[in-house]
Amino acid sequence: MNTHSERLDIVATPTLPEIVYRELRKAILNGMFIPGQMLRQDDVAAKLGVSRSPLREALPRLEAGGIVVLHPRRGYAVAALDPKEIAEVFDLRSLVEVELARRSIARRTEADIARIYSIVTEMKALATEESAEALSQWFELNKKFHDALLAPADCPHHLKALQHSRNLIEAYIRTEARLTGDLREAQEEHSQLAQAFVVGDSERFLELTKQHSEHTRDRLLTGLNRTEGLSAAGNA
Repeated sequence: MNTHSERLDIVATPTLPEIVYRELRKAILNGMFIPGQMLRQDDVAAKLGVSRSPLREALPRLEAGGIVVLHPRRGYAVAALDPKEIAEVFDLRSLVEVELARRSIARRTEADIARIYSIVTEMKALATEESAEALSQWFELNKKFHDALLAPADCPHHLKALQHSRNLIEAYIRTEARLTGDLREAQEEHSQLAQAFVVGDSERFLELTKQHSEHTRDRLLTGLNRTEGLSAAGNA
């Protein structure tokens, strides 16, 4: 028997802290906990159906990703940004995304093209559904779509910086989308991005990448201003 040719296929089972990390991240991004909300560990653990021990391991990972922040003597809270900070984060995101897009479209393969086709088609079907579950699934695919567009660039440090900036604003973007329930404009922009990527139109792909970031920023800030206006009117 040639032992050197053998291999063991080991499937890693997620640990409880890993599961808690994933579920809490999903809960924050889907609005169960809103930006600025303090995370009382007893309450969070009860909602997740776990003890505080795996939660204590998950929270520093979420802090490292920019999703939560640690306030001395108070504990963890969901990250909160003011409009000026949101605009700054989008500026950073746009700079990194455009550079990654430039490298990605030059290196894309047929497999990359096929993946983009598959994801954008699935997103299009979900964008017409009016349910919280469909919206959540659309946003999960949205992340996969943007990752797939930029992965061919093969620039892990750029991608890490981009992911951090996305984490800071993702909860806000999802909140705004839940308020409006309208994904049509974003979905149309995704379709245009996919088309430019598939045909290899570098100039249009870079311009659309920049525009998509700017339009997402503008939709978010408009939604936040509208929400603040309604809140002020209600308190008058």
